[in-house]
Amino acid sequence: MLISPFQRICAALAVAAVPAASLAQPVAMPTQVSDVLSFDVGGGFEHHSNLFRVPNGPSDTVLRGLFGIRFEREVSLQRFAAYATLEPVKYLDFSGYDYLGYALGGTWDWEVGRPIFGQVALRFSQTQSTFDSIGFAQNNLIDQVFARGLAGFRLTQSWSVIGAIDFLSNENSLAAQAPANFDRVGTELGFRYVPGSAIDLDFVWRREAGEYPNRQVFDATGNLLPTAVDNAYSQDGILMRLGYRPNEVSRITGSIGYVRRSFDNIAQRDFDGIVGGLDFQWPLSGAVLMRASVTRSIDTAELLNANYIDVTGFALRPTWTASSRVSIDGILAYETRDYKGDPGFVFSGADIRKDKVLDFGLRVNYEVARRVFLYGDLRRVDRASNYDDFDFTDNWFGMGVRASF
Repeated sequence: MLISPFQRICAALAVAAVPAASLAQPVAMPTQVSDVLSFDVGGGFEHHSNLFRVPNGPSDTVLRGLFGIRFEREVSLQRFAAYATLEPVKYLDFSGYDYLGYALGGTWDWEVGRPIFGQVALRFSQTQSTFDSIGFAQNNLIDQVFARGLAGFRLTQSWSVIGAIDFLSNENSLAAQAPANFDRVGTELGFRYVPGSAIDLDFVWRREAGEYPNRQVFDATGNLLPTAVDNAYSQDGILMRLGYRPNEVSRITGSIGYVRRSFDNIAQRDFDGIVGGLDFQWPLSGAVLMRASVTRSIDTAELLNANYIDVTGFALRPTWTASSRVSIDGILAYETRDYKGDPGFVFSGADIRKDKVLDFGLRVNYEVARRVFLYGDLRRVDRASNYDDFDFTDNWFGMGVRASF
């Protein structure tokens, strides 16, 4: 499944089971304190030719709103940031899918003298599952709670020892998705290397435990499983996180690591492998900035003949500043999703499912006044699968306005 860049972070956290790659938290960056209090407001529409992203699905127009507020303050060695965002969504034809998305949270970057430092982060949010992730005609909202605490001690000017603990909880509103409700607790221990302002590296061991309070009785496509499944798992990983900024415009960020996930009750569903992703940004010229990314992750899947998804992909996102008021953003993204790992529920002899997803399009931005933008989108998303029931094409376009002050 490939989703829009505006939904990618939320959707990745909202899927039924968190992919292994999501364990690779980015290297902590210093909070940039500018305006103490700032606001974002906006609104727009999207018209989709295939709203539910199924073969020959119906079209609809979606209205989206935005209101956000952010507070930032630096007090001595302490940096505080808090934010709240409301995103109402209205479907003109399928009004039963209307919802109010929100996010509320904050961070505290703290220091005690020179050697001791850390960060506390907290987030509450509600999002809607993407239709191609849970099936046609199902409205599912995910309530999520995330908390993370990190502490470090500087051994030298460049080296620090760090430790962290985090908690993630996902709860689905749709009864059929109740088996996907989960709580995850992760702990980390490792070292941070910061030789200067241009580069920082984290080397950590991460231990994770996931609990699913509701047993699973159906697979992801609605087939009755031979027995109820307890999806509780434990996972260990060795990760390296990178942040490299050679100048004010260029940067490389991301992570790579090796993870091993073990399920408490069905050992044949265990998996291990290398996961990670890198994001690149560099100027092609004075007017063109290129952003690119490559990823490899392992997502969990609950099918009669597959228990995980091997996901690889890349994306190119150039920005052309055509004038002082006009810029054009492009996207070309490609992803393969191979459904692997027979859990041994049945012997079907069927081919494993393989999906290929292509997403491409343009956004034109026009600054009508200082920090007030009009934008227009034109996009196409194609998914081709060796299982015909999972093919779809969604052509969509949209317009809107966004202001920051």
